[in-house]
Amino acid sequence: MSLEQTKAQLLASTESEEKLLEEIDRLYFQEIQSDDKSLQRALSELHNSKDINLISLIGNIDRSSCEQDFFALLHVFEGAIPLLEDNTENILNCLTNLTIQAGRDLAVGGVYRAFQDYCSLSLSRARESILIILNQHKLDPYAPFLSNAILAYPKDNLVEAIQTAEKLIAHENEFVRRQGYFSLSMLDVEEVQASIIWKLFSISANNEEDNDCCASLLRAVLRFGEKFPHYWQEVEGLLTTINNTNSPEAQYTISDILAFQQAEIPENILLLLIQNLTNISPEHKGIVDKVDHVLVKLVEKGQVDSAINILESVISDNVKFSSLDYFSSELLSKHQNLVNHLVTKWFLSGETALCHGILDLIHDSTDKNIEIQADTALLTDEASKLFVCRKAIGWLFMRPIAAASLILSIYDSVSTQSHNDLEHALFSPLFLSYPGELSRYFQSCIESEVQVQLCQNLLDKLQAYNADLGQVAGLKELRAPSENVNAYWKQFNKSMSEAHEEASKSSIVNLFTTQRLLYGNSSIYYVHTGNGERVRQEMQMQSISHSAELPRLNVLDPEVLDYTLRVYRNERFINEVNS
Repeated sequence: MSLEQTKAQLLASTESEEKLLEEIDRLYFQEIQSDDKSLQRALSELHNSKDINLISLIGNIDRSSCEQDFFALLHVFEGAIPLLEDNTENILNCLTNLTIQAGRDLAVGGVYRAFQDYCSLSLSRARESILIILNQHKLDPYAPFLSNAILAYPKDNLVEAIQTAEKLIAHENEFVRRQGYFSLSMLDVEEVQASIIWKLFSISANNEEDNDCCASLLRAVLRFGEKFPHYWQEVEGLLTTINNTNSPEAQYTISDILAFQQAEIPENILLLLIQNLTNISPEHKGIVDKVDHVLVKLVEKGQVDSAINILESVISDNVKFSSLDYFSSELLSKHQNLVNHLVTKWFLSGETALCHGILDLIHDSTDKNIEIQADTALLTDEASKLFVCRKAIGWLFMRPIAAASLILSIYDSVSTQSHNDLEHALFSPLFLSYPGELSRYFQSCIESEVQVQLCQNLLDKLQAYNADLGQVAGLKELRAPSENVNAYWKQFNKSMSEAHEEASKSSIVNLFTTQRLLYGNSSIYYVHTGNGERVRQEMQMQSISHSAELPRLNVLDPEVLDYTLRVYRNERFINEVNS
């Protein structure tokens, strides 16, 4: 469609604002399918000729009651802004209202770029915009446009742009100061102007107290280092003087930079930033999510020690592995050696938070048969090896294959006496609790010629144990009264029903209609046809089953099992050399 045709269709719809908005919305989606793009130019020309008031039309939109696509109208207006000939204050008021309406939606970024294009067409527009914004009674919603006005300055006026930004970073309003720091870091300057900007950063590093502003200054300084790499040494020194780098605001900025910034940061700067990613509260979900990506990125780049330092810090601060789902998935699927190292190191430390972290990591894995090999380089003596094996049984009791595989990987490196200790620990409580799952695992180990003698001994001991158990099974003295048995199973079924009902509240099951059948094996429902009739349908029930092996010792000897696991979990490793 030609420009004149578009203008004609718009003019034909000016009898009401609602009809004009409908026409703009229709033409926008029509243009998506066409190579002719004339809507934005047509709107700007009609506005400049005063045939329509585009600023008033768009500025008065209420997103909550707008029947058209709000962001489609926003996108159309963005393209028309640089072409408009109107009062700068009117345009600013309109754009500010649109950003408030859009909220935190990322699509609002186009509004700021459009305003920068508008200011770049005339230096007077940029100057006037800054004065208008600073004179506003409520600065906060207008402040984000300050950086766009400064960045719109032409190359010949960079000194003035720097001077304007200098005034902003001295302003009493923290939103204004943040825009000043951002502007200074984004200006396309030469070496002479760069030295001036660096001096301004250095002064602010000692004077800035607001947490958000300190975070903005930190980001600006790092961006400055990327543009002028020979300043990295000065950047390192300046980072140590910026206030409040351990604040949540600074941690969010640092984690965002480390996770998503593509530019290479020098190793010394990277280590300095990582030191600030400590004492992260689990409540700061945004920071935790970004740290999740930071860990993956560090491991992929081979900076494993740094990743471990951050991971140990956040796990010790009660951040769960379930909150680090991206890293957990990558760790278990691609970095088995690192898993082995972490399990061995954290079990050896005996720290409850770290050991519980291993439990969370392994328990949440979709692979129920995950195997772990101990990092024997960390186990320097017999005592440490036995200690890690007991920790594995205590913390990974509910994942018997993981615990058993770790013990098997250590078995050959200990003495004959310790062989007996490990075999006993494997048999009770682990093998006696999970005879079915571990019988299959030990049999597979024999077939794979892994610890054949040990696995065969365990299978023979289980067979003998079951035979002895069968001989006393008929003794009436060992049987609980039937009333007690019935009461136990009644309470057990009640507990399971309550647990199922509670779990269903946050389950996908809630998306489906549930029907309870009193008898029979089919359900009846009716389908409504187009003519209003109901057709009776019958659906046969299908059986779905799931089985899980419960620890048998929890029935045979629950008190001893509970005591043993508590001892294994809570005992601490005593290094006789250093004690």
